Amino acid sequence: MAIKQMWSPRLTRLLVLLLILVFYCEFLHYYFVLILCTWPALSSLNEDITIAKGSRKPLRAMVIADTHLLGSREGHWFDKMRREWQMQRVFQTSLSIHSPDVVFVLGDLFDEGKWCTDKEFQYHVERFQRMFRHSKDVALHAVVGNHDVGFHYDMTIHKHERFQKAFNSPSVRMQQISDSVFVFVNSMAMEGDNCHLCADATRRMKKISQTLKCWQGTDEYSRENCKDIELFPYSRPIILQHFPMYRSSDINCSTPDAAPEPTKSVPFRENFDCLSKKSTKQIFKSLNPRLVLSGHTHHGCYRVHENGTPEWTVSSLSWRNKVSPTFLLVVVTSNNFAVRQCEAPNEKTVIYMYIIGALLSLLSLLFPSMSSRRMSAWSVSVNKNS
Repeated sequence: MAIKQMWSPRLTRLLVLLLILVFYCEFLHYYFVLILCTWPALSSLNEDITIAKGSRKPLRAMVIADTHLLGSREGHWFDKMRREWQMQRVFQTSLSIHSPDVVFVLGDLFDEGKWCTDKEFQYHVERFQRMFRHSKDVALHAVVGNHDVGFHYDMTIHKHERFQKAFNSPSVRMQQISDSVFVFVNSMAMEGDNCHLCADATRRMKKISQTLKCWQGTDEYSRENCKDIELFPYSRPIILQHFPMYRSSDINCSTPDAAPEPTKSVPFRENFDCLSKKSTKQIFKSLNPRLVLSGHTHHGCYRVHENGTPEWTVSSLSWRNKVSPTFLLVVVTSNNFAVRQCEAPNEKTVIYMYIIGALLSLLSLLFPSMSSRRMSAWSVSVNKNS
């Protein structure tokens, strides 16, 4: 009984310390890390003086990529639970800290969307919506990735249509948000081989190009060409897609979350690791974008294309693919933009905190509890008095 009385408070203290450790690592730590990243300030360096400044306040966008929600075929159940909890905490914590107006997801929402049945796909959609739930004041737009519907050779109309139905994501779509224009592109439909989805993407791209030129008021587009198009103030579009624009490799990527060597030196395959040269030129010529946002590689990258258009490739948000995931905070107006890369908690740091915290908690068993010290003091006092 004496041993039980002596050790019970110590075990209780150990349990409390371990619970505090878990609470910090799985909840509070996300706030301490993510609060360090703030919205970027607009700079005159990115300002387009040829475009009229909009009247609305700057749009604040959070950009994530490659969540890869695991399915039934790959990944252990604990791995699945762990990764989903981490991504959910990053997203929900960022919403509460940064309060974005819109969230963009750059494809590969699911890991096994290209294989799963319609029932499984709907299950994945509902999981995604629970994890990345948001208020009605926040809009969420997603583009399709190769893991959602398959690469071009594996993509079917049915797979594409069920993703489109779930996320309003056709082959190419233009969306005006606040004073800015965004164009969402299905990278796998940019093969250029005139397949059904590729032909649809080409038609949509031409229609968007014509609309933008009508808004811009170029001489080549007369009133006759624009009579059926509702006119809005022109703004150079921002492209959002899963594949990066064409580049030979990640060798020139120097962001902190860039691919490590020797991975960054591996040559890219057109239409598998990035868009083809032909599709890249087509998009640049048709849309004249001011910024490109992409994913797919699971690593971050920033580069400026030969035509002067900057591109940010966003790393995977899943710790299964990246030990220290990142996402972007982007501020956009009709003629300006600013981008900041934000780091999520590093998994190695969390593991080290668990190891050190657990060891310190175990060491606490060597120290007497407060109640034990009080009991000892009381015993001494009683013995003296007797």
